Amino acid sequence: MNLWRSIKKRFGRKVESSYCISNLYKTGYSRKVFISYLVSPFREDNHFKHQNYLTSHIVAEAFSELGYNVDVYDYQAKVEIPYDTYDVIFGIGDNFERSFYSNNRLIPRIHLVTGTHQNLHNQNGLKSIKDFFEVSGIWLNDETNIMQDNHYYAMHEADVALLMAEGFVLENFRSAFKNKLYTLNNNILGVFSGFAVKDKPTRNFLFLSGGKQLTKGLTLILEAARLRKDVNFYVVVPKLNSVLESYYADVIEQENVFLFKDLSMNSVEMKRIVETCSYVIAPSYVDGLPGGTIEPMSAGLIPIVSKFCGFAQKEFIFEIEELTVPGVLRAIEDTMTKTEGKYMELSKQVRTYAAESYSKEAVKERLKYILKNELG
Repeated sequence: MNLWRSIKKRFGRKVESSYCISNLYKTGYSRKVFISYLVSPFREDNHFKHQNYLTSHIVAEAFSELGYNVDVYDYQAKVEIPYDTYDVIFGIGDNFERSFYSNNRLIPRIHLVTGTHQNLHNQNGLKSIKDFFEVSGIWLNDETNIMQDNHYYAMHEADVALLMAEGFVLENFRSAFKNKLYTLNNNILGVFSGFAVKDKPTRNFLFLSGGKQLTKGLTLILEAARLRKDVNFYVVVPKLNSVLESYYADVIEQENVFLFKDLSMNSVEMKRIVETCSYVIAPSYVDGLPGGTIEPMSAGLIPIVSKFCGFAQKEFIFEIEELTVPGVLRAIEDTMTKTEGKYMELSKQVRTYAAESYSKEAVKERLKYILKNELG
């Protein structure tokens, strides 16, 4: 029996390590926090593919610096979790939602919302499918991330919500969520921050995106590229759905469209693209301060975004007033009519704003302020 217990205990630790890290920093504090987010950033090197690598560290470091032992669980892991043993429950996904089925409702629950409210998320995700269907006759439902699981408790009953968005996305969330609500900026990786200021604008636009490409508005960009052959579009995506690539094969082959796949943000090729472009464009149906937009902003690229990207109104942030091809074209034209001097002024403002708002240090200080305010 003792031998069996020893074997079970040994193999149990191996299973646990695949989905959680207990006491991440090996501290001896009297309080501990459960974080439902990502485990891989603490086990792998930074491949500079996504901002959430740093976000994971920001969250864990903030709690540790405030005196909490930190347990990190993968947000999707289907495992038993002793929620009642924690002083704070924080995070996203299934394992945050399941905490509400624990009998101890006195434990504070802080929901990290990395996009829009689930209602708007699904509504606009469906719209992106239908918009492409109207153009192509193709029902491409796997290129949007409609949430099939209903995280109702998280979206309505969390004690505190931290929303990674401002502007329209914030106001929409506020209309559905009645408890404490704070904004928290997304963070940049910082790989473009040292770029030299451009001496004049180009006619080069960057579409840099992860995720599902209908939701991100790639089809609007390619339709715009079909009509504006005098403007260059640099499209950088992790991968491209074969149906989309086939449907837009003629556009992708145009001289004004440059398609790149699976580039690391710190790669030489990615840096050259950012140096080549003057604007970053994001006609997203669903988002929350997208990393593919704020990262190039740190190099002075002027953002052109939909209201669903969650930016606050600023002189140097240009909004696409309607998510249609004509709407995208109008926003592009409006941006390009700025004088060279005005472009330089706005570009410098963008760089400064991104450095001050989206750095790891700034985001962590904001998070610590919120946590101290709510938890003491």
